[in-house]
Amino acid sequence: MDDLKDRDDIVKMMPFSENQVMVTNEGDAWGAIVRGLPDEYFTADKLGIAEVKAGVVEAAPQEVGLVLGYQLANRLRVTAGDRVTIVSPKSVATPFGSTLRYLSYPVVAVVEIGVYQFDESFIGMPLEEAQRFFRLEDSVANIEIMLRDADAVDTVGPEIGAVVGERAYVRTWRSLNQSLVGALQTERVMMFLIVGLIILVAVFNISSSLFMLVKDKSPDIAILRTIGATQASIKRIFVTIGLFVGSAGIVSGSLLSWLIIANIDAIKTFIEKAFGLQVWDPAVRFITSLRAEVNIVEAGLTVGLALILSFAATIIPARRAAKIDPVEVLRYE
Repeated sequence: MDDLKDRDDIVKMMPFSENQVMVTNEGDAWGAIVRGLPDEYFTADKLGIAEVKAGVVEAAPQEVGLVLGYQLANRLRVTAGDRVTIVSPKSVATPFGSTLRYLSYPVVAVVEIGVYQFDESFIGMPLEEAQRFFRLEDSVANIEIMLRDADAVDTVGPEIGAVVGERAYVRTWRSLNQSLVGALQTERVMMFLIVGLIILVAVFNISSSLFMLVKDKSPDIAILRTIGATQASIKRIFVTIGLFVGSAGIVSGSLLSWLIIANIDAIKTFIEKAFGLQVWDPAVRFITSLRAEVNIVEAGLTVGLALILSFAATIIPARRAAKIDPVEVLRYE
């Protein structure tokens, strides 16, 4: 830690221990991971907790208690104030032979971290008590490093690895959550393609509407041509009409999307209560809540794609309108 403390891109370094255990309560048992954390890190901000469901996180060091993930607490049917038993898989020698080590601890808080796999397995324990229970003496096996820019792990990770050398193995949040990151990247690409196809269908509607308009307004176009309108001016008229229709759809769609994004939680809750559906299953989606964040770059790309396709949809109908022969159209008028 001393070799890294002077780096400006690091905002936090936290030593901790991590051990797999089985946690039980009145016949219910579940596998979990106990993190031994320094006393000063038992706060909602430093633990990166999304929401404290019950109890007080800061009370863990004083009461030598546990902080449980929300899904884990639900599986064990416990809340703040109850007690659970931690069973270590490492056996200890006794006069009667080897046996598993287990102790009962109070639950001081139930928290939601925001990632399902952590919420169903996380147990926070004061570091000194974890070292005593797991017989680690004064050692820790892990150091968590938080960067100022989370997306910089691909460049900072190798730099930290070069500093620590063979003393430690560096793993980033991307490598630890490869399945989640890969699923989100695939979903982003697929959603952009789906939105593009929806825009393409809408563009065909604009094009077909312009073809119908050209056919209905053929006499009017012929009259304009006879009084001096050029082919270029006729093209501009229909291109302007198409772009106006497309722009109106883009503006209304953007406003509707913004309203949905701003009220996404309320909409999800309404659908779940009205139809009895679980719209967002954290066991499948990895994250426990449905959050929406507007990416200006992606939104700009979508709007730009819509404008380009709207313009492209006007070209063929505008050319057909410009090529109308006024003599042929007005001959039978």
